[in-house]
Amino acid sequence: MNESNTSDGEFCDWQPNAEQRDWLLCHSCGELQKVVAISSEHEMVCCNCEAVLHVGQPRRLELASALAVTALILFIFANSAPFLTLEVGSQSQTATILDGFLALLERGQWILAGVVITTLFMFPLLEIFAFLYLLIPYSYNRRLPGQEAVLRWLVVAQSWSMLEVYMLAVVVGAVKMADMAILHLEIGAYAFFMLVGVLILAFVKMNRRRLWSWINTNNYFSMHDNEFVYDCRICQAMVGESIIQRTHQCPRCKSEIHKRIPHSLQKSTALVAAAAILYIPANVLPIMTYSTLGETETDTIFSGVVELIEQGLWGIAAIVFTASILVPIAKLVILSYLIWSVKTGMTRGAKQRAFLYRLTEIVGRWSMVDVYVVTIFVSIVQFGFVYTVEPEAAIIAFGSVVVLTMIAAETFDPRLIWDAQDDKNAG
Repeated sequence: MNESNTSDGEFCDWQPNAEQRDWLLCHSCGELQKVVAISSEHEMVCCNCEAVLHVGQPRRLELASALAVTALILFIFANSAPFLTLEVGSQSQTATILDGFLALLERGQWILAGVVITTLFMFPLLEIFAFLYLLIPYSYNRRLPGQEAVLRWLVVAQSWSMLEVYMLAVVVGAVKMADMAILHLEIGAYAFFMLVGVLILAFVKMNRRRLWSWINTNNYFSMHDNEFVYDCRICQAMVGESIIQRTHQCPRCKSEIHKRIPHSLQKSTALVAAAAILYIPANVLPIMTYSTLGETETDTIFSGVVELIEQGLWGIAAIVFTASILVPIAKLVILSYLIWSVKTGMTRGAKQRAFLYRLTEIVGRWSMVDVYVVTIFVSIVQFGFVYTVEPEAAIIAFGSVVVLTMIAAETFDPRLIWDAQDDKNAG
């Protein structure tokens, strides 16, 4: 967080104008537009770039509160109860979700273990607690300390909770093991599948704009009339240019705010370049090793897809190919193209480029499916001489590619796409 250049004494005499207005600024292109009433079946899109600005949601949040309580109960069951049981001949192995994390730690895969425990345990659990801390007091109109920070964190962390990606990994892993062993879903797996559905529904039913309005009714802050305003990507407040220049802080949610993300192109370029370099070992090196009755066989990402095709599982092969090979390549190509288009001042096709950017934000996290498949295999396929699976070097490189491209998408400021067009129109 940037420190303000003003002293505490100066802040006492410096108070921005604060009011509530039925406007929204599009974070994708910066277009200011009036909010219109919509039903829960519809969504409001930007009139300029067609990005979704606001989704129709219920005014009452009691259902979201009940879903949060249900999610906590299911989370406890999903992580404490047996998750999967694998039978190979007369032997069987049972594992919980956390056993994958522990198995990675035992093999010295600290970075990978950290990613797994963060995305599958810490972020989801904190999300549930955030729901409870916000929605239950809201039902009774009781404000509690720190709710502003909790809602701010919830908005930022949503994309890093990947339970639904792990659910896909369970399906892929079960299919890949079908010809060599018998896999049983235990109570923890059923609780986990229900947890994913409940959390998705809770996010759908959570009216984020209403929560921010409850925390602070004002959403428009300025120092002067007709001042140019910019949006806060966290709480959707409209903040005047002079306030941003003075404090770099949103008056409503206290998050950092800038007219444009500082050094956006430099950061995105560096992250994309690093991800492109790591993508080579991620696909060339083996991702895991199978040991069966003393015979060892290595598996790369691509060979895993080929194996699924040879088994006649074209649907699952298509999913794995898309998530693990096509999506990372597409993200690298699209982000590189967007960075180049901004640096060269391209003015045509701004709406199409804005759509490509939103696409990278949505699909990037699903590439983690291969990381989770390896985690499942390592935790449950441990039968000594008969059958064992171990992680290999490519899994770290591949996981790094996914994380780096996600961060690159976050550091790229999509409003830069429209700046060149605005300059052309102004000229």
